[in-house]
Amino acid sequence: MKKAETIEDIYDVFAPEKYLTKEDKEFYVDLYGDKFKSFVTALKFNKVPSKTFFIAGQSGNGKSTVLNLLTTNFEEIEEKYTFHTVAGKNIFLYNDIDIVDILLMIGSTLIQNNETLEKAYFDKLRKLGDIKDGTLEESEINSSSKAKGASIQAKMGIGVKFLSIIKSGIDIIGSYKVNEEIRTDARKFFKIKRKELIDLTNEIISEYKREQSNDKDLIVIIDDLEKKNNVDELFLKEMSLLNELNIIKIITMPIHLYRNETFPSEDVREFGLKLKNFDDSVCTEDKDLLHEVIMKRVNDNTLITEDAVKLAIDNSGANLRQLIRLVHIGAEKVLTHEGNQITINEIQYAVDSLQLAYSSKVNNMKTFLTQIKNTKAYEDNAENLMNIARATKMELVFAYFNGIEWYELNPVIRDALQKYNAMGSNENTSN
Repeated sequence: MKKAETIEDIYDVFAPEKYLTKEDKEFYVDLYGDKFKSFVTALKFNKVPSKTFFIAGQSGNGKSTVLNLLTTNFEEIEEKYTFHTVAGKNIFLYNDIDIVDILLMIGSTLIQNNETLEKAYFDKLRKLGDIKDGTLEESEINSSSKAKGASIQAKMGIGVKFLSIIKSGIDIIGSYKVNEEIRTDARKFFKIKRKELIDLTNEIISEYKREQSNDKDLIVIIDDLEKKNNVDELFLKEMSLLNELNIIKIITMPIHLYRNETFPSEDVREFGLKLKNFDDSVCTEDKDLLHEVIMKRVNDNTLITEDAVKLAIDNSGANLRQLIRLVHIGAEKVLTHEGNQITINEIQYAVDSLQLAYSSKVNNMKTFLTQIKNTKAYEDNAENLMNIARATKMELVFAYFNGIEWYELNPVIRDALQKYNAMGSNENTSN
């Protein structure tokens, strides 16, 4: 990227789909200061070869960016570790996800561009396919001969579609992410061979370490799982299986799960900014950081007015992606009318556009959202745990902490919620 010198440049530089890379270091703003440096210290002095670090935070708060630039900003970490990333936004295109998917993608990521490791990995997977399981469910044993035969035949067929891509030498990551039948088949196959898959992955990890022979430890970053449909079950019931891997993991996770009392005790680091503190006093330091995020990307300060920058920050909820999105939409509005400056009018248009996009979701969850608005918290019951998961995932509610944890409405939906509640009150009065 390059600093914006025109409105068209702003439209490009503030595209919300873009992530900062090592080449974009000049745009980086140190959002999390000492809190992130403490995490780096834990990495630097860690001696546990199977350690898992969880990074919790709202979707869009910059977790991926700070991890992408970890070794750029902290060169001493690169001296100790070799990093590989399993990026959910690139690899896991589908809405649901299984621990088998993650294990397979860890192995497949490590063998990339290494013919020796690729051959070893594929040979091990083929060998698993050649071993006849022979295990029958109790219900199958007690069934009729015909039903038993059909069940055995079905079990023998499990894994055939997945193993076919291994035997044919097709790109495993590319085939796996676009082919639902292959994913389903692999999950069924490794459901009864989960230990074998973990052992196989550990073997590849060991061979990788021997191959690189540079005395560095290996870290795998597993990123961008927040928006998958079954992510709660994955983190609460299955993610602990990754502790059996002889590798250090950094896993980003949804904020509501970290704050869920049923989440197992782990090393979790929460990162986030806020516009105000719990007592509603303004958080000037964080607002200044968000201001810096915008101005670092703009070479000509006259392209966006200071009032427009302030309005974008006030409606961002301190969420980095929403801040960038507001400026991007504002730039689109200026380009539409062939203007040359983003003003508060364009940013207000962007706010209204996001409110419209969220409005039907607001109406569907207005009772819960009103509770959050009034109390900044929710009662701990099964329904509300489901609601907070939905609301944070859909970015209707943002999570904050400052001595204590609390929640606020996304600023762009406040007016919509007020209007829907007023409509409900009018209907009750008329009845």
